[in-house]
Amino acid sequence: MSTSEHLKKVKRQLYKNLISAHKGWWQWHKVVKADGVGGNTAVILLPGCDREINHMALLYLDEMLKSRQYKNAVLLTHDLAVKKCAGLFSQNILRVVDFSRKKAEHLMQFYCLYEFDKRFICASLDEPNGRNGSALIGKKGTTVEEIFVIGVYRMYPFTRPEAPKYGGDDPDIKNFLEDRPQ
Repeated sequence: MSTSEHLKKVKRQLYKNLISAHKGWWQWHKVVKADGVGGNTAVILLPGCDREINHMALLYLDEMLKSRQYKNAVLLTHDLAVKKCAGLFSQNILRVVDFSRKKAEHLMQFYCLYEFDKRFICASLDEPNGRNGSALIGKKGTTVEEIFVIGVYRMYPFTRPEAPKYGGDDPDIKNFLEDRPQ
């Protein structure tokens, strides 16, 4: 590939990333301009359907809100189990927004430009692009839970909260609650 072809390819990718970041900016403003979302509301993106990570995001939610002095949270997810279970974990969830994977990718692309708002938290070890928390698992005995709570939620020290109890018969909720950190 010649230098000019390579440069064209790079320009095309930059343009795509810029368009995606603009779409992410638009999605962000739709979320934060909604009813009840204020300066003391955390906005947590759960970009994937990794049950262990999503479970930890919900399990430690109240502790994180307290440590960062937030009143409540808005969750952005396309994980059906999170949508069903969120209310069991916290009464401080303002709303759970059905947020497609594509919208999540746009929002993360916007976040890659700069840290646009302290209220935004991406609940993932490996997203947005460039984050590589999974590489730390097992290093000197480090667990997924420690990486998530310290690295993503920025809480140290931390204590594991009690997982919620569920007496219903919805299999999605039961499976989600069984996928708790060890």
